[in-house]
Amino acid sequence: MGSLLRHISLYIIPTTKRVFAVIPLVLLTTGSAGASGTAVRVIPEAVYPGDVFLVEVESVTEPSAEFDGRPIRFYPLSSGLYRAVGSVGLDIDPGDHPLSLTVGTRRFRYKITVQEKKFQVRRLTLAPEKVFLSPEDRERVRREDIRLSALWRRLTGPLWDGRFVPPVDTPLTTPFGVVRIMNGKKRSRHRGVDYRAEEGQPVRAVNSGVVVLADELFYGGRTLVVDHGAGIYSVYMHLSRFDVGVGEGVRKGEVIGRAGATGRATGPHLHLSIKVGERSVNPESIFSLPLSGKRGPEGRNPSVY
Repeated sequence: MGSLLRHISLYIIPTTKRVFAVIPLVLLTTGSAGASGTAVRVIPEAVYPGDVFLVEVESVTEPSAEFDGRPIRFYPLSSGLYRAVGSVGLDIDPGDHPLSLTVGTRRFRYKITVQEKKFQVRRLTLAPEKVFLSPEDRERVRREDIRLSALWRRLTGPLWDGRFVPPVDTPLTTPFGVVRIMNGKKRSRHRGVDYRAEEGQPVRAVNSGVVVLADELFYGGRTLVVDHGAGIYSVYMHLSRFDVGVGEGVRKGEVIGRAGATGRATGPHLHLSIKVGERSVNPESIFSLPLSGKRGPEGRNPSVY
């Protein structure tokens, strides 16, 4: 990659674990005289499995990147400034992992640290019909999975307005990533978060966007999906009622439905999932990202290798 000139400063923000992460600005240039620089910011620098992170690149050329085996798609924030939201797989090993970045003909590798996290394990005993699906139900779930997968592949420009916010003001009952072992046999991962909610309690959009699905699904019951642009979707399950329909634009904080117990639910609550680049991520991690229309802070101490 040739010699690198590295200039940085420090900026500190809280992560989802109420610790602090250093956000570096890395100015990368080739060793040739007069070569133009490329500034890279990653926020936060240290993440947990299932988290999201923000990448900003200052360049006259649109960048591309890959992390954890998946492409990261950039969108222009302003002239010469590009931004992307990346995701970390739930089953990734802890340690340093490379973010591969390409700007024009230049290629760089940036280090992102994935910290170890122990996820809860919950053992449940349920009626067999709640655990093992009939052939008819399996076929229905398969068709619904195909339908949803087609949604996640749609890519539009950013539609959100600043930071993402929780959909209700009640506490979590089940966090992201919990391992569930049902009847001692079937194992699943909880790829969203559950909030305590009363039947009929208002549910609000976590950010601005467009409704792309409002339908009754096997697992999620009355399920509503909002496209926030740039491959980010929010999914609200087990609703008792929809207050918006497909094709409607919604604003952050707007009431879009009411909590309930439809689908495979044992009682009223709200299940929220967030999709980033076709991957389910921890909603709490996206709430902490500074997704404003402003450029990120500048900094020191590079983590390029």
